[in-house]
Amino acid sequence: MEKTELIGLNRKELEKFAVRAGLEPFRGRQIFRWIYQEGIETFDSMTDISKNIRSGLAENASIRGLKLIQRLESIDGTSKFLFGLYDGYYVESVLIPEKQRLTLCVSSQAGCAMACKFCATGRLGFKRNLDTGEIVDQFLKARKYAGRDITNIVFMGMGEPTLNLKNVLKACEIISDDFGPSLSKKRITVSTVGVIHALKKFVSSAGKLGLAISLHSADEEIRKKIIPSAEKNTIPEIMAEAKRYTELSGRRVSFEYLMLGGVTDSIADAKKLIKAIHGIPCKINLIIYNPVDGLPFDKPREDDVLKFRDYLYPRTYAVTIRESRGLDIMGACGQLAGLTPD
Repeated sequence: MEKTELIGLNRKELEKFAVRAGLEPFRGRQIFRWIYQEGIETFDSMTDISKNIRSGLAENASIRGLKLIQRLESIDGTSKFLFGLYDGYYVESVLIPEKQRLTLCVSSQAGCAMACKFCATGRLGFKRNLDTGEIVDQFLKARKYAGRDITNIVFMGMGEPTLNLKNVLKACEIISDDFGPSLSKKRITVSTVGVIHALKKFVSSAGKLGLAISLHSADEEIRKKIIPSAEKNTIPEIMAEAKRYTELSGRRVSFEYLMLGGVTDSIADAKKLIKAIHGIPCKINLIIYNPVDGLPFDKPREDDVLKFRDYLYPRTYAVTIRESRGLDIMGACGQLAGLTPD
């Protein structure tokens, strides 16, 4: 009989699993706490559960999790994890330490169907969605390595999160559960390139989850050239959903804007951006393009980035230039490709 994989089951599902195994429902809550709060990897570690019950669990269930293939550490303290999936695919996660924060960049898919022209993941094509356990275990493995609590999660790794929305939302539910990691949903951000039908579903069900929209250009024609999915997902449609998100959640939306030298970094581009976001409570994160071998783009000049930022503020609510982290280990935005060691 195939064993039940427990990583990825929420609290109610683990309570039902316990009942099916002839146990009281509270045993499911105990298992939930051991897996997600304590981060154990074997049933023998569940010390407040009798040895007989633990033996029965080991016969009928598993805590398989992801296989850590490689961990690289950047000179700036950023860590990149390469995880092997059970079917031979690979995904990457990035752990970014700051003074008061420890942020984990999580993948939601193996590969990506969006094929953004500036992104290494986009060149892989779409392989498959990650299941809930594969998403949550990135968090569990990274937390174990860090030896301290992860304070923030961003779904900005490999894949388009809103196209795996069911599993992403369930993973967020588990990670925010008080019996588990208890990470506030306000500290979890889902990033999307803006696939309208999926974005609408996310906005309707996001609650207090953060939303970051990878806009990258407010010029419709430029956006279509660098983001193929923009052919079917227009900027006005995306802005309408961004506005709806702010109304439903009471939170600002973040717009991710990629600075590509000579493509998206002019004052004319900045003026179009200001016009597009008018009336939407938001924050703009300017991202300096991180070079990827074989892609036909250049980093912008520092002077152009500063002029762009200074034009935006105070014409908009808030603007930051995001510091690129993990460049030396190919762990920065747009560089994740799930490459195996030579």
